[in-house]
Amino acid sequence: MLISLSIRNFVLIEDASLDLAPGLTVLSGETGAGKTLLTQAFGLLLGERAAEGLVGEAGDEATIEAVFGVNPETMTWLSPGTADLLDLEGRELVATRRLHRSGRNRSFLNGAAVTLTTMAEVLGGLLSFSGQHEHRRLLDPAYQREMLDAFGGESTKHLAVGFREAWGRARSLSARLEEKVRLREARAREKELLAFQIAELEAAGLSPAEERELEAEQRLLARAEEVVLAGSQAAALLRSDDDLPDVSGLLAAARARLGSVLGVDRELDALSEEMGEAALVLDDAARRLRSFLDGVQIDPGRLREVDERLRLYSDLARKYGASTEAALAFLEQGRRRLYELEQAEQDVAGLADERDEWTARALELATRLSEARRATIPRLERAIEQQLGDLGMAGARVELLLETRRGWDSLGPGGADSVEFQLAANPGLAGRSLAHTASGGELSRTLLALKSALAEVEGGETLVFDEIDAGVGGRTATAVGRKLRELSRATQLVVITHLPQVAAFAQQHVLIEKSIRAGSTTTRLASLDEEAALRELSRMMGGRPGDPAALAHARTLRDRAASGLID
Repeated sequence: MLISLSIRNFVLIEDASLDLAPGLTVLSGETGAGKTLLTQAFGLLLGERAAEGLVGEAGDEATIEAVFGVNPETMTWLSPGTADLLDLEGRELVATRRLHRSGRNRSFLNGAAVTLTTMAEVLGGLLSFSGQHEHRRLLDPAYQREMLDAFGGESTKHLAVGFREAWGRARSLSARLEEKVRLREARAREKELLAFQIAELEAAGLSPAEERELEAEQRLLARAEEVVLAGSQAAALLRSDDDLPDVSGLLAAARARLGSVLGVDRELDALSEEMGEAALVLDDAARRLRSFLDGVQIDPGRLREVDERLRLYSDLARKYGASTEAALAFLEQGRRRLYELEQAEQDVAGLADERDEWTARALELATRLSEARRATIPRLERAIEQQLGDLGMAGARVELLLETRRGWDSLGPGGADSVEFQLAANPGLAGRSLAHTASGGELSRTLLALKSALAEVEGGETLVFDEIDAGVGGRTATAVGRKLRELSRATQLVVITHLPQVAAFAQQHVLIEKSIRAGSTTTRLASLDEEAALRELSRMMGGRPGDPAALAHARTLRDRAASGLID
């Protein structure tokens, strides 16, 4: 139930607060008083985007706030995430829209900032706004199908939700599958190239350690003759195999000369000892040099092999990343990418299977949904016809045509069915589409009849009607008022009207009034007491202000409406 509505600095409304009661609340006022502002406020609470120019002159921010009494256990339409967001322990929900002149708008539920989508989700089950656009929606086959599902109850709505999920999943999987199949040729080309590159690198057997060893061997082989010549000469100078003078012999002779004076001085003795050690070092160096030279080969064939192997290293490094390390990194990356491509092919098969499963589920649910709708149609037709009879259209016949298409391509978000409401407003006439046969008054009464029929099934939400009495007058207007009063016993109603026959049934009457003070125009909301409500009812009936006869007529109308004697 909507407990209160507060509007501040919203266009012409400076500060208005309205406490609402159960039953039927009527809002009326002169043409141009600002009734449209109320419809805009309700639309904003239901998640509509704010247009420019809605912030009044009293500040930089407009605020619309509604307080609802709620029962958390019955708010089954909420998603788990949204339900967790709300703190409903106090069984009260405060919904707030704040509009800033800069264009920065915010939405809150019980003080928590939320998106417009979340606000629409939450309030969509608490508040139903039927304005002039709703009359147009009644002509929309998709809206007619939605109403049929609502009348079908929880089982039908559950099927509709399940179908939309399955249909959406199948479409999403189909799109992903088509994209993967479209890229299959590109993947095949990439796989072929990667397989060649990986085979080339694996066959090469690259190793940074081997590359360093080959580079060292290449340097030695390339100058082997020079190394052998220089090394042989150096070895001969260190220790000659012939009788030629060498370093070892000269060092031995020098030490022998000192032998005759050993013991004269300790430093001289130490130097002689060092000469002996040097002789050992030189002998070892000469031996190692000759051993090294024995291993040096002057081998042009081996040099060609090393050059060729290093050329392979160089070519692959240039091709795959400028170094052997980079080429090996490319090899590992290529292996991983090749695995991914092979997995992608397996994913295509898996996606196809999953797509087929969801497609089959969607088709099955579409069939069950069609059957549920077909079973619901006779009950809804009877319910609407009964309500139309109460609204002065006795004998009117409603027919719901259900056309079911077959096959996946014919499915849409609403299933396999198209629904059309047909109306024969008078006995003996053939039913025709509402868009072609219904007058404005007939559309209004059909919408009210539909809402009344649905309220018997659903109930619980606050219904706001704007122009529900459009195109009607006289006895028909009285019938509309009576039906609204009857509907208000099951659910809270807020009705914006210009007809006294409707306003007479109100349990609470609110005046929307425009005033001009000091050159400034404002709109205010005032909840009327009994006498003020009679004066407003008299005005709506065309009476002059203060006319006793007009007031008496208004009182009679109101009393007869309250007693059910009005016709």
